[in-house]
Amino acid sequence: MAERTMRALVLRAVGDLRHEVVPYPTIEDGWAIVRVAAAGVCGSDIPRVFQHGTSRFPLIPGHEFSGVVEEVVGPGPQEPGTRVAVIPLIPCGHCSYCQIGAYGQCAHYDYLGSRRDGGFAEFVAVPQANLMPLPEGVDLIEAALTEPAAVALHAMRQGAPEAGDTVAILGTGPIGMILAQWAHILGAGRVLLVDVDERRLQLAARLGLGETCNARQNDPVAWAQAMTDGRGVDLAIEAAGVAATLDEALRIVRPLGRVVLMGNPAGDMLLPGATLSQVLRRQLTIRGTWNSYFADLPVHEWRIVLQMLAARRLELGPLISHRVPLAQGVAVLEMMRDQLEFCSRVLIIP
Repeated sequence: MAERTMRALVLRAVGDLRHEVVPYPTIEDGWAIVRVAAAGVCGSDIPRVFQHGTSRFPLIPGHEFSGVVEEVVGPGPQEPGTRVAVIPLIPCGHCSYCQIGAYGQCAHYDYLGSRRDGGFAEFVAVPQANLMPLPEGVDLIEAALTEPAAVALHAMRQGAPEAGDTVAILGTGPIGMILAQWAHILGAGRVLLVDVDERRLQLAARLGLGETCNARQNDPVAWAQAMTDGRGVDLAIEAAGVAATLDEALRIVRPLGRVVLMGNPAGDMLLPGATLSQVLRRQLTIRGTWNSYFADLPVHEWRIVLQMLAARRLELGPLISHRVPLAQGVAVLEMMRDQLEFCSRVLIIP
């Protein structure tokens, strides 16, 4: 009997991504095979493929994806045919952090798309516990963005927004635009969006996500001061991962304000002494954020994302700028690396 195969984007070495025919996944008890409907290209996938590599080679990247359960082994809550989003982080379930539901801090975690084969493929092996059934009315393709939406919700919750807060988001890529939606959902009185790419800001403005500032043309800190009558914002989220926006995030908030650091750093993040002095004097609260929270209590952030999608309170479809077949996956990642076109969220459709 001939071996069953599938198509996938396989990273053979740093920068060596190929569209290939590979063996169909095998699974053990408690696992499922998901037929991928769509896989999002995260901003972290570009350096992972072209600069840093994955934990082993060869490996299929891709950690943002949705699909349909193809088959399962062993008892579990999901049946073949179930439409699902997939949580990529696989916690060990035994360490002290897993015992309190802090799976993002698991000492021995596995991860789809960076430590084991992920979603840039026709099929992927997934623990049944990582499957999130889609509520009625949630679009299967748009559900590929459940993961970044959950990550954005987790980041926003680290800042503990309160009703009426003025929230500044520095970095208005897809994650920044999702952050803006969460700010509105959670009761922000005003959302200020900062970026250096006018096309991103125009998209955010068209979607009604907040007031915008082009940091190439204006000083974001002075602009925010003017917008808040000299008070400063209550909460700032740094979502770009560059030194300039880190400095601005720390200077844009009011005394006793809050700052969330979310952007993956592109290099060393050095601060001027004057900024650090103001952090001390204004007694700012600074929180880091990574991944999302998916234990049942106190808040299962993936479940909240799917509820908001079903209720049409969270809109992810307008953030999708490209939908390309798997065979064009290598070319589209190279295009993103070289910034040849304006991109919001790129989806690979096997």
